[in-house]
Amino acid sequence: MQKIQSLKLPERLPAPEAIKSWKQNEHDYEPEFWEFRYQIYRYLKNIENGALVQRYRDIHRNFCILVREERDVIPVNSFLSSWYWYRKEQQTRYEFFLRNLPLPLPPPCPRGSFAAPVRPKGPNSSDILFRYGDSQFMNPFVKSGEIRISPASVYKDGPVSDPRTDDELNIHRYLPGQHTRITTKEGKEIPIIGDAHETYAIPMNYYTLCMSTDFEPKIFEEFSYDSCVIIKSPEQFAARLEASTKSLLPKWYFYHNPVEYFDPYEPYKNQYLDPVMCKDFCFAYQMEYRFIWHPGDHGSAKDYIVVRVGSLEDICELYMR
Repeated sequence: MQKIQSLKLPERLPAPEAIKSWKQNEHDYEPEFWEFRYQIYRYLKNIENGALVQRYRDIHRNFCILVREERDVIPVNSFLSSWYWYRKEQQTRYEFFLRNLPLPLPPPCPRGSFAAPVRPKGPNSSDILFRYGDSQFMNPFVKSGEIRISPASVYKDGPVSDPRTDDELNIHRYLPGQHTRITTKEGKEIPIIGDAHETYAIPMNYYTLCMSTDFEPKIFEEFSYDSCVIIKSPEQFAARLEASTKSLLPKWYFYHNPVEYFDPYEPYKNQYLDPVMCKDFCFAYQMEYRFIWHPGDHGSAKDYIVVRVGSLEDICELYMR
């Protein structure tokens, strides 16, 4: 029997074929089943109260922004799905119930529609990209293609309150101690107190240029930005950017993709985490798309680099908030 009341769920499920492709059935979309599974695998049991509160705040923000009708048809396992955030909210709220703790916020609800200059075809379709920033930098971005790329390490030491602050060279996840077994080479089991902490690190600093796959008003507010560049042809933009940096970063590997977000407290079996293209799901509302210059064995990123691509007015436009 379900112990806590669930939120009002979406009216649509993913297509039966999509559900089956994840080896699921309709029960995977029921709050009672989410609670039952959580009782078996209580992955938040060892998290401290303060961290649990922050987790709920992060889920609440992501829920309000990312739960949308077009995401209801995506299977629950994907962070792109509305169902993913319903499940995370339900199970995290259930942990508050088990501890007899009050919620830090009222349960969330989807934000609904809002005015936007343009929207992509779908979640992570990346047919349009958005570069948020101050107009004093975004105007030359469009007019002359003046773009600054940053060493990934510069984001680590910012203020905790700054949403840009993140360790881009390391990502962390936690394995529930009661469900994890660690042994020595001789086969002797090592007792685990709390959760096992895993870190995935990249040894060399790289350059990055961060964008977003969707228009999001919350980013203007949180980052105190007044404008964004709408990139209407991401592939053309990427080609020009790569050509303009070849002489500056010879033999560096250039690539670009949307970021994958993961729950640091509920890892999937055999989940591969790339420190460059994976991020803690607390940042999921940013819907980040990254352009990366990786050094391989050709050095390491050190200082900011200003790239001059040339006018981008044919494929970009400036949007003022």
